Amino acid sequence: MSSSVDPRDFYHDQRGLGPGSAVEPTASEVKQGYTAQTRNPAPLPRLFQPLRIRGLTLKNRVAASPMCMYSSQDGFATDFHLVHIGQFAMRGLGLTIMEASGVSPEGRITPHCLGIWKDEHIEKLRQIVNFAHANKGAIGIQLAHAGRKSSTVAPWLMKVHGRNADASTGGWPDNVLGPSA
Repeated sequence: MSSSVDPRDFYHDQRGLGPGSAVEPTASEVKQGYTAQTRNPAPLPRLFQPLRIRGLTLKNRVAASPMCMYSSQDGFATDFHLVHIGQFAMRGLGLTIMEASGVSPEGRITPHCLGIWKDEHIEKLRQIVNFAHANKGAIGIQLAHAGRKSSTVAPWLMKVHGRNADASTGGWPDNVLGPSA
């Protein structure tokens, strides 16, 4: 008699916990010598203990801050973002914050920054969130309006194009947006 394997088991163990979750050893693990006692010999450091913030419980207190990756076209997340953000969930971080994401195209730092101003942006972002959740990680997003810093080029292009992104490099120097005047 064959049993089907749930594909989610690749991402978390039979107890339904993702990597980085604080757990006491099972009886089987104790038998195999993972610990000499039925409970962990020392309490987990606070960094690895769960943290509850209102209705959200993080499996541990390890978090990744948002990082500007300058890897989008027209604000769309790509497989790059799935791998970049997904790696943190797979490695057990309790919380990962997506990079600065413009709620309007003129609010981005560069033409290659992530965005959420179109309904079409949702599909790939949903895939990334679902992947993080399948690995028992929480995920957030940094909303951004870059203001005076917007319409620049990615750092590695500054030697070629200068700092500011003009119309020829996809910029909007005469129409930048910030959170306030």
